[in-house]
Amino acid sequence: MKKPNVKQFFLIGVVVLAAFLFLYYFVGIGLNRPGKYFNKGENAIWLSHKWVGEKTTNQEINDLVNQFNKYNISVVFVHAGPLEVDGTIAPDTYKYALGFLEKAKKFDKDIEYQAWIGQTRKEIDISDPKVQHNIAKQALIFDNLIGFDGVHFDIEPVWDGDANFIETLRVVREAIGNDKKISVALAEFIPQSMVWMLSNLKDFKNYNTEVNYKNVAQYADQIIVMAYDTGINNSFVYKWLVSEQTIWLTNLLEGKRVFVGIPAYDEPSAGFNPKIENIKNALTGVISGLNNIRSTERNFAGVAIYPYWKMTNEKWAIYEDLWLK
Repeated sequence: MKKPNVKQFFLIGVVVLAAFLFLYYFVGIGLNRPGKYFNKGENAIWLSHKWVGEKTTNQEINDLVNQFNKYNISVVFVHAGPLEVDGTIAPDTYKYALGFLEKAKKFDKDIEYQAWIGQTRKEIDISDPKVQHNIAKQALIFDNLIGFDGVHFDIEPVWDGDANFIETLRVVREAIGNDKKISVALAEFIPQSMVWMLSNLKDFKNYNTEVNYKNVAQYADQIIVMAYDTGINNSFVYKWLVSEQTIWLTNLLEGKRVFVGIPAYDEPSAGFNPKIENIKNALTGVISGLNNIRSTERNFAGVAIYPYWKMTNEKWAIYEDLWLK
């Protein structure tokens, strides 16, 4: 039998090395640690407007805070908007916010409450400096007068090169200073390389590559990827997407608190299949991503549940089983 020569050994070595590098850098080596290994007790949730727009009892607020503690929720986005066309929010809209925060902080002073404010771009023109100023003024009111720990923005859509949104964040940061937090919810991350490779096959619109994520990160302390409404109708593919979002963004956003938003709502639509996009599959994807050696665990803060008012005992049980135990 003819023995391989040096050249053949070299070629075999190159192929093996290339395969290893591909596996390591593009696929990653997966471990099998449970969700509780990654759960830092810093998870987030979106809360409905009723808590600042309606009068609630001490017992209701106490029960709410106890539930946050039970499920390791330490960051709460409290709906306090939406923004009016001029960038303001009528005070009557959040007239019970001060009382709610005082009572909630009394029951647990360590939970962060951020004023969740947002709007769709067709309803508000944030290219107008007056609108930007009013948004910043509203953030200052929420933080310094009402007592929120920061502001959470969900203005949709935003995209690469969206200078008006970035300028709005800059103006808000200048107004509230560095002692209060700014968090931003963004659509799924799409690598620039993928946009470039697929540009001839798909017309990407309003996409968020590393450009927009890094621009937002100049002013935001926390960034939440909304890993839902993807239009995916296959469980494996959806879990893979959530896993990759977790990997990519924990690497991209060094020094930021990265949350992965997971869906708890059930209403199907053209872009959302609740049988695919749900608490179980999303958490499975997050855990898979964090187990991958390509992820940067130190930048991962937790998961963010959207929304609180759609969580049922069954969904909390799934969350507890996968994330807390």
